[in-house]
Amino acid sequence: MFIRNYRREQLLHYFFLIPAMAAIANLSCLIENVRRDLRFHRLLSLFYLAIGLQNGLTALMCWGPDEDWVRIFWAIQAHTFFAVAPILVAICSFASGRRLVNPWTLSVCGLALAVDLFSTSAPGFFITEFKHLEFGFAPIISAPGGIIASTVHVVAIAVSLYLLWNPRQWNAFFERKVFTIALIVWWLAIFSNFIPMSGFRFPPMHPVVDGVLSVLFAIYVNRFSAGPQGILRTFSNALISGAIGLLAALFIWPLTSRWEIGPWILSAVSTAAGISFFSFLVWLSGRTDGPVVAVGAMDLGEYGLSKQELRICELVAEGHSRSFIRLVLNVSDGTLRNHLKNIYAKTLPENTTGSKDQLQRLTVLLSKKKVVES
Repeated sequence: MFIRNYRREQLLHYFFLIPAMAAIANLSCLIENVRRDLRFHRLLSLFYLAIGLQNGLTALMCWGPDEDWVRIFWAIQAHTFFAVAPILVAICSFASGRRLVNPWTLSVCGLALAVDLFSTSAPGFFITEFKHLEFGFAPIISAPGGIIASTVHVVAIAVSLYLLWNPRQWNAFFERKVFTIALIVWWLAIFSNFIPMSGFRFPPMHPVVDGVLSVLFAIYVNRFSAGPQGILRTFSNALISGAIGLLAALFIWPLTSRWEIGPWILSAVSTAAGISFFSFLVWLSGRTDGPVVAVGAMDLGEYGLSKQELRICELVAEGHSRSFIRLVLNVSDGTLRNHLKNIYAKTLPENTTGSKDQLQRLTVLLSKKKVVES
């Protein structure tokens, strides 16, 4: 019992490291999205910037020794709390085949902005005090303030679930069931923050969920994106791998804190976990298990197409738009245009028509090849 309580106390004492790791993971995902030019990727960048700031400020609040500084950190964090709601509604709009900016996102954005301005002008209405708990400082929220603040995310949840359950055309980039479950889990973690804000000695759980989802996102991007490894992705993978290594060290630290060789064990475990995860991400990015290189049983070897051009042919044959192809393959509009020009030159005789006609002719050709080969 003593050992278990000791471990719990040590973990809570260093709990600030968990939101710090989550912020590093968020930064990794932000860097991964920076080099992409789709509007959806810009939206994802904004999302990871917001929750990265939220987690970073949570770490500072848990670590902060002075209440005055904690009040400043909380004032900034409150803005990110309200900003995330319309961003997530816009992400759900994209996943359900709608425009990013639509009446739903505008309505949630207006509500979030109104409550944010109210919380800024009347902070005492929302937060009654800052209480020092085992894991750090926690703002104590009033009952009316909690109801008003939670209303923003309750409305955002309702709108998001409506959009996901009534899609116009589901975006095949997302696996619908996994996406919906991840969204619900993330929002449950957000609402768990009201437990410490009510004075209970229970640390905020959203950094844990944010960190896990960021790691899964990094795995997904490396697994299904056909983009090059590049300097930014390497740096992004190194950041999130470092977070994994430090997190592994944090969880075994209570077991080794009384050993003389404890620091050596921590260093070895942290380094091994970080290097292993980084190697795993690099290995995933080198695989071709995302878009396959041929359409069903169709063989396009006679045209001398590159691997990337074969992937584009598959996606074109399946009826996907250019925006979706750019999203899956992680390429810019200019790069995709050049690939399509090369494909037209290799597959279409007397290639003199406009790009739209060429795309239609390519689609017909791929359809015929698919029928013949089947």
